[in-house]
Amino acid sequence: MAQFTIKKAVREKIYPKVALIAPSGGGKTYSALRLATGMAEELKDLNGVEAKILLANTEQKRGYYYADEFNYDIVDIEAPHEPEKYVELIDFAVENGYSILIIDSSSHEWEGKGGCLELQQRAGGTYQAWSKITPRHARFISAIADSPIIVISTMRAKDQYEVGKDERGKTTVQKIGAGAKQREGFEYEFTCTFMLDVKTNTAEVEKDNTHLFESAGPKLLTEEDGHKIIKWANSGQGYTPPSRLQAESNPNTEEQLAAIKKEIVTICTELGGTKNKDLMDTLKQYTKTGNPNAIKEVNVANECLTAIKGVKPLE
Repeated sequence: MAQFTIKKAVREKIYPKVALIAPSGGGKTYSALRLATGMAEELKDLNGVEAKILLANTEQKRGYYYADEFNYDIVDIEAPHEPEKYVELIDFAVENGYSILIIDSSSHEWEGKGGCLELQQRAGGTYQAWSKITPRHARFISAIADSPIIVISTMRAKDQYEVGKDERGKTTVQKIGAGAKQREGFEYEFTCTFMLDVKTNTAEVEKDNTHLFESAGPKLLTEEDGHKIIKWANSGQGYTPPSRLQAESNPNTEEQLAAIKKEIVTICTELGGTKNKDLMDTLKQYTKTGNPNAIKEVNVANECLTAIKGVKPLE
């Protein structure tokens, strides 16, 4: 029988995650840098230590446009845009002491060259092929959620056009955003999600766990909003988020990991082991050698188990 522990609910300090969605020209990069700058200023006021910002640039040279206005480091992310590259990016930011990571934009992980949509086509293009790709995308989501840093992720919006009339009665066509170019629901993984207007660059909140922006209406995002988010995030009690890099092992976790790996090995044997190329390709997404015993984390083992269950056995 399951055992449950009841405790008093308290709000904990968190590392906020923010999403900005807009069509091209909507001000995603600039708004992200303004938010990040305000966040860094507030963190320095709180801790007395300089908070470093890293911008991961996927948009040609756009990430360099504002280097004379803001203080940030930059790293270029080139194709292929497989999910693992973005997981490694987040780990890199953590390991190198960055407080704030801007991913500009995470749409490439989904629809860019080598991203999830292309990977699914390479895996056969069938619905069943998603069993290999979804766990890889899920690791990217988990990396964002579990990271002990602030993440601001921009996303391209799906372009739609609205036909209307101007004040003189002349027909006009206006580009508007209609959801993010990412897997459906991805934008709701964040603490705050904003949709930016392409003409005014003003933001309307789509999701707001902070309750800071629910009644604000359309507004330009500024450094002051970054200050507000950090003040809110630090108003709870002390909290250390789960980190995939610094996870503390315990006997129950070790037993769980061993049980999952045992099930993986059993299924691999049933699927033909090393003779099954699809199986080995899937395993190598989670280990360099394809040996499931090399997996060290429960969440990775679970993702691997889910993935190999979608592999066809040898005929």
